[in-house]
Amino acid sequence: MEPTAVKGDTDHRIDLPVEVTRDEVLAQFRQARTRAKAETLVDEVLDIARSVARPKGLYRIACVGEHDREGVEIDGIRFTSRVLSVNLAEINTVIPYLTTAGRELDETGITPADFMRYYLLDVIKMRMMFHGLDFFMNYLKEHYGFEKATHLHPGEFADWPISDQTQLFALFDDPEAAIGIRLTPNLTLDPIKSGSGILFSNGLSFESCQLCLQPHCAGRRAPYSPALVKKFIG
Repeated sequence: MEPTAVKGDTDHRIDLPVEVTRDEVLAQFRQARTRAKAETLVDEVLDIARSVARPKGLYRIACVGEHDREGVEIDGIRFTSRVLSVNLAEINTVIPYLTTAGRELDETGITPADFMRYYLLDVIKMRMMFHGLDFFMNYLKEHYGFEKATHLHPGEFADWPISDQTQLFALFDDPEAAIGIRLTPNLTLDPIKSGSGILFSNGLSFESCQLCLQPHCAGRRAPYSPALVKKFIG
């Protein structure tokens, strides 16, 4: 089932309830010496993070327009990606989205000079980002009745350049005002523990990780697949 795109559709903002446990934070510390130090501080930093964290998501329903071998238009904005074009060839609407662990986590007062607390906070922010994205994707799939769904991200693999972050942000009215996220001049997301992409359902189900060659990634969900690369990119 596809969501119905309505001309002039507005941005939709939702809060993302997440819970990070001390065990999953400490699991990132494998050396006995650093783990012992982390154990003495993790509850304190978790309490600080939980007291201010406000993970958020922003999305809208957008129309798929003209497409060719090299790319596709979404709400009149051109995206350059064969993978995207092939996957959107038979559907009319998609869900562009932005998500963030929240700027509030960058304003706790914990500085790099306080190395262990700062590193613990970074791990917690990363886990909140992953949990928030999982909640967000599940919410969208259930809300729009997707039995199978895929989400792709600019810059995640060579076929879809990071430069298309600019076009993705252009689909939204004012992401910074809505959820505190902005695109920097060098095309990174601020706050850094944020994500962006396009969710769609075309009857297929695959993970964008299967098109990515980066071997060491904390967010990898599936192994690289040469067969899928050949299918989508050629």
